[in-house]
Amino acid sequence: MKNIVIIVALILISSLTSCKKYLQEEVYSSSETANFYINEQQGISALNGVYGGLRDTYFYYANDFTLFRMLEGPTGTVTTQPPGFMNMSYGIKDLDDIYNVWKRMWVCVNRASTLIKLLKVENIKPTSAKRILAEAKFLRALCYFNLVRMWGDVPINNGVTTVDDAYPKKVRESVIYKLIIEDLKTASADLPKWNEYAAYGIATSGNPLTDYQGYQAGRATKGAAQALLAKVYLTIGSSIASNANLYDNAFDKTEMYTKAKMMCDSVYTGTHGYGLTTNYADVFKEVNENGKEDIFSIKFIEASDIKLGNSFAAISGLKNTGILSTEVGALRSVPAFLTEFTVTDTRRSATFFLDYINTNNVRVVYPTTIKQLTFKKYWSDFQIAADNTPMQRTTYVYKTTAADKARFGDDIPVLRYSDLLLMYAESLLAIGDITNSRERLADVRERAGLGRVIPAGNLLDIIIAERRRELCFEMQLWFDYQRLNIISRYRTDLADPKFKYFPIPNSDLVMNPGLLPQNPGW
Repeated sequence: MKNIVIIVALILISSLTSCKKYLQEEVYSSSETANFYINEQQGISALNGVYGGLRDTYFYYANDFTLFRMLEGPTGTVTTQPPGFMNMSYGIKDLDDIYNVWKRMWVCVNRASTLIKLLKVENIKPTSAKRILAEAKFLRALCYFNLVRMWGDVPINNGVTTVDDAYPKKVRESVIYKLIIEDLKTASADLPKWNEYAAYGIATSGNPLTDYQGYQAGRATKGAAQALLAKVYLTIGSSIASNANLYDNAFDKTEMYTKAKMMCDSVYTGTHGYGLTTNYADVFKEVNENGKEDIFSIKFIEASDIKLGNSFAAISGLKNTGILSTEVGALRSVPAFLTEFTVTDTRRSATFFLDYINTNNVRVVYPTTIKQLTFKKYWSDFQIAADNTPMQRTTYVYKTTAADKARFGDDIPVLRYSDLLLMYAESLLAIGDITNSRERLADVRERAGLGRVIPAGNLLDIIIAERRRELCFEMQLWFDYQRLNIISRYRTDLADPKFKYFPIPNSDLVMNPGLLPQNPGW
């Protein structure tokens, strides 16, 4: 069946207009595959559509933060509404939310796969064609990595261009991981480094770069592909080591750990320009987005448009109304989690709202006057505004009425340099290089104000505890606990093997029998 109209696969993004406005999605009602993907501009537009799908995948479309609740709710760090996401006891509405996350991930995968399949590279400058395909493969790999860790066996989508393509059968996890690895190897080979991008100059609002080889904040880089590949190798190796998953004996544990270490080497010694910021809190400030610690993140811009702006800061932090009453939004920190941070740990005050200035210019302090603990990540600096409104952020005055609520420009990190250092420490330990493992761990602890002395005890346990403090509320911990088979340390009620994977939406099981059987226990 030729020239079939594929609506979902060809939802596109408008052409590049600024360093962030490539995220602004323009929906076309239909297109024929024979008439698209035929030149560089169409290839770039299709690629931008993948990035737009990735933003939606990471749940920030129309105030939907389901993915966060799915991945952070069960870790013992947050409470959520509805509470079903904490104990993985889902009602009908919760299952609908899970379906939305599942659906959006597949939209992103299909856009990337269709682009990879149909791009007419012969009509495009070789350098541009190589970069377009490399970025698409990085994005596909990222989405597949999330899918396979959350749902286990899933189908391979090679791009929906015929009816037969629309209902693929699921394959074993090992097959998916092999695809992820190959995609990331290609991306790593073909993408420029972050500092090589920067040499071209950075597009600014109203002054976009017209040359695709120029840099735009938020695009995948060689370092991002290498860091993600390190995480993939480490996930496989540690899952085998902990008996969390043997992957049909398709991989060798020692080889996976060794390759994870090699990928970390490539980023650490590869003159990419990455490094730790001096202050932990600075990582999450809007003004420092795309800085040296930001290996890859989901991009947003401050806007009233729900498709562009990020409302997560409002949901996770102090409410825009009722400051003097309930204080917090729908996501709250577990108070006991605060005790895992020493008072000398600079991440403590950067992570949690421990005080603020209220509308009466009075300092409110946790736990005596602040009624509930909430977290502070993804917020820019705030202070009392000149007009005595509750808070003034770097780029936005936080309003006092719901009608004034807007979407912020805070990006959401996916891969940070500190995460890379902790992966490095873990992989070095796994292959027996204890000395350098301790040094990379010390790099992270020193930035947190804890010095370079490593506490006594099991080194892997110390590394994992450090990841919990460093990467909390960044949707990393649930994956850590699953690959290491240690969820019972934090949630004894979730130790049942049923909770390793989320349920496949029943509506898709009915539509595509190739997805059967349902994940065990659901």
